Amino acid sequence: MQKSRVLVTVTEDYPVDIQTVNEVLSEIADIHTVALPHRALTAEEESDLIEEMKDVIALFVRPGIITERTINAAKKLRIIAVHGAGVDQIDVKAATKKGIFVTNVPGGNAEAVAELTMGLMLSLVRRIPFAVKQVREKGQWGEARFLGTELRGKTLGIIGLGYVGTAVAKMARGFDMKILYYKRKRKPELEKILDIEYKDLNTLLQESDFISIHVPLTDETYHMLSEQQFKLMRKTAFLVNTSRGKVVDEAALYKALKENRIAGAALDVLEKEPPTSSNPLLQQHNVVITPHMAGSTRECLQTIAKTAAEDIAAVLRGELPKNLVNVEVLRMKQASLGR
Repeated sequence: MQKSRVLVTVTEDYPVDIQTVNEVLSEIADIHTVALPHRALTAEEESDLIEEMKDVIALFVRPGIITERTINAAKKLRIIAVHGAGVDQIDVKAATKKGIFVTNVPGGNAEAVAELTMGLMLSLVRRIPFAVKQVREKGQWGEARFLGTELRGKTLGIIGLGYVGTAVAKMARGFDMKILYYKRKRKPELEKILDIEYKDLNTLLQESDFISIHVPLTDETYHMLSEQQFKLMRKTAFLVNTSRGKVVDEAALYKALKENRIAGAALDVLEKEPPTSSNPLLQQHNVVITPHMAGSTRECLQTIAKTAAEDIAAVLRGELPKNLVNVEVLRMKQASLGR
């Protein structure tokens, strides 16, 4: 029996656990890889990708922006499985219109992202990266003993209480922090379990010593934190973003940092990745920037690869995927069958 062709997008710095993908799919699929950049493809690059996808039944996406042009040209494509929770790099509307399943892995990276979030908080308040730099590059010792701040007793405001936000709340409890949260739909049951308090966004910004962002990028969350929001924050407050870069207005953030309206920021994501050397945030002494690595742990990559591959396997067997993003496709398929 001829195996279905599956295409996996990869780059050196955005690894995929190919061994796990093979373990799940090798018996039913012919697996190929293609290297894609993180940025939007040029017209020529997209034409090359389209050529690669002529006979592709399933697309496993780690890096790469998959546009309507690519989706419309992939005549045999039945599923796009995203390696992670966010699907903003996929034209989901175009896929839905073509009846193509789009899946993600909700919560697959929750523990890894939450751990880095706490690490970034500690890096900020204890100035760990700057102390290391002073010792290594300048041979300083006593001068590198920066005066820090403890997390204990501070208020953490969590924006978004999904899988990652919930994991952060649990970890922050171990540091004896008071926890506030904001979410579009309130979660009273979790308030009791986690001993956390709901606040509207403005109040959370006003009352928090740390603000940690854990929302997907949507039209609603684009530049969710901009100049008006930074004006509400305490001068001693720190911002941590491990969600999506465009949730934060970087120009407004830079202005707030430059004018000492907030104490600092730790960012694992930026509006433009990778940043150019002209990005002023790279020069700020009170900013810690990591290269979108929150989900980059061995355990996380294995879990996500397995879950995404299992959804592909289900579709290849004629079954429904478990982690469907565009549920409208189900209604379309049911309507076409007259159900």
